[in-house]
Amino acid sequence: MLTPRNWRLETVARLLLAMTTAWLLAAALALGLSAAWKERGGHFPPIAMLAITGLGFHGVGLVLIARFLRWENRDWRGAFGLGRNTGAALRYSFGWTCLAGPAVYGLHQFAALELERLGWPPSAQDSVQLLVRSGWLDRGVIALFAVVLAPVVEELLFRGILFPALRDAGWPRVAMGVASFGFGLIHGNATAFLPLSALGGYLAWLYLRTGNLLAPILAHFLFNLVPFILIAAGVDFGK
Repeated sequence: MLTPRNWRLETVARLLLAMTTAWLLAAALALGLSAAWKERGGHFPPIAMLAITGLGFHGVGLVLIARFLRWENRDWRGAFGLGRNTGAALRYSFGWTCLAGPAVYGLHQFAALELERLGWPPSAQDSVQLLVRSGWLDRGVIALFAVVLAPVVEELLFRGILFPALRDAGWPRVAMGVASFGFGLIHGNATAFLPLSALGGYLAWLYLRTGNLLAPILAHFLFNLVPFILIAAGVDFGK
């Protein structure tokens, strides 16, 4: 079970502000470079756009989370339960994710069909569209951010810090809402919002049950790895 982490809310807010600022600056830099290339008659590579924004959030975010732990005078192991029944937590995560995975992917297809029925043509996330039309070098860059960095940094932030901080402050429903719906919102895709929100709730539940953040990190990794491999191999998921 997840024991109280007792994060200071002012320190959590400081981390969020720093990460949001870094993300917005990276996005502004990418847009500025894209506009500059367009003025010169060129086309800014989409993979460069993804790399800049990815570094702004996941790369800088990892550095800021390390600084956050220093602000809180904590170590990685104790802060996120990384030494707590690791083998059992990972087995538990793998087993439940094998069951939850098809449900989340099915929910994605349901959301796409409903949006289409409502006259709102569904579209894949930008990284998925880029993956479909990219070569293997670009796919390596996408894998770095989507398969390696995203599960680590997003779990550290959403499940490792925000979820317990709000829960321990006496707001368990707000905590679960941020862990699920907030997680779905930051991906900025209407089709993916519902399945990613469900995924966020599942990942928070995993952390609650195991008390070891490696459990949701592994689950998140598997959720991103499987479609990455299938899409890269040419499997058509539809919308």
